[in-house]
Amino acid sequence: MLTEMLNELNRLITKYSGDDWNDKPTANVLVELLMEHAFFLQMEVTEVRAGRRKLQSDGFLGPETREARRRLRASTNSSEALGDTSNATERRTQTQQTKNIHNRFSDNGQREFAKKRRAARKARERRRARVDARKEERARNQKEKARPK
Repeated sequence: MLTEMLNELNRLITKYSGDDWNDKPTANVLVELLMEHAFFLQMEVTEVRAGRRKLQSDGFLGPETREARRRLRASTNSSEALGDTSNATERRTQTQQTKNIHNRFSDNGQREFAKKRRAARKARERRRARVDARKEERARNQKEKARPK
């Protein structure tokens, strides 16, 4: 799902950064925002693949993936119910150990991701404030030039 999102973002970035849209300020702002979002999404994909972040099954996973996971859990639970206790106990122990490791990485990854996200948001707000200040200054300068002397 993340890769599909990245592909769609890249498609939009390519489209709106082309020659047809290059002279439109709205398209330029859109491309900047899409590129920033693609950067964070790529960072998230990297963190998930490295094990620093764990995707939750009730998160944004697609319907087919959620259904496949549900079926896998159901078949695991049914094999445990049929008396396959030796493997079930071993699986539970391995699963718990894996969860402990993932939780430790996930918490750190989530904190780091949130920190980076906040920093980028603050930087974006500072850029917007500078742009707004320049626009106001230009407007004041135009009013002064238009004022009769």
